[in-house]
Amino acid sequence: MDGWEIVRRAAADRRSGAAEIAVTAAEGLALLGARRDVARAARHLVKAHPAMAPLWRLGAATLSARDHREAARSFGEALKIESEGVVRSAEWALPRRAIVVTHSASSNVAAALTAHKGRVTRVYCTVSLPGGEGRALARRLARAGLEVEVIADAAVGRVCEEADVALVGADAITDEAAVNKVGTTPLALAAMHAEIGFYVLAGTSKFVPSRVWRPEAAPEYEATPLALIDAVVTERGPLGTAAVRRAVRRLELPRALTARKAPR
Repeated sequence: MDGWEIVRRAAADRRSGAAEIAVTAAEGLALLGARRDVARAARHLVKAHPAMAPLWRLGAATLSARDHREAARSFGEALKIESEGVVRSAEWALPRRAIVVTHSASSNVAAALTAHKGRVTRVYCTVSLPGGEGRALARRLARAGLEVEVIADAAVGRVCEEADVALVGADAITDEAAVNKVGTTPLALAAMHAEIGFYVLAGTSKFVPSRVWRPEAAPEYEATPLALIDAVVTERGPLGTAAVRRAVRRLELPRALTARKAPR
């Protein structure tokens, strides 16, 4: 399989999470030879998944490096290590005997709940329309031995009154918001009303400047303001709003990534 074939497969993937797609994309970029092909492939990836920050960061890493092959491979390996760190840090957000409510189907949330299932009494998974991926998440958690119930998206207000904490993932964290599946903001508001914690599990590879977030390009996603988030739980531990903003504002993206050209 050549690099372009792997890149196109990653671009067409509508089932996997942002980090998983970025790992596949990194394999493809590492196989490309010419720098201009790397730039075209990176633009193709972010056009296909405009809300997925790891793809923007992968593009930035490869285009800024002298050796794009090594940069791509290193980025893919770093993503795997980062995910393990997020899972470890997630214990901070889970009280003992926690009743948890989640939305969509974050791989970080699934891994964290599985790793710390001794702290979890019950998990409520929203159906997460459109797409309904919450049902698949519920099956995955049930196979791991957790007690799970699937609920309607509109039931988050009622369920938050019973829950201890709300956990979600994110495809991007900007200096203004967490970008995730539509329905995340209603859960954040319900958690605030019920006075329970609302935490986003996301590694720092998902930090990206807000200027790359274009709502019109990703209608199934929405931006939940940082003001509604109690902490972003990263591989470095929980970060509050000020720390997130400082981290994001240090980031830069190369012009070659933001240029609009079609892939070959």
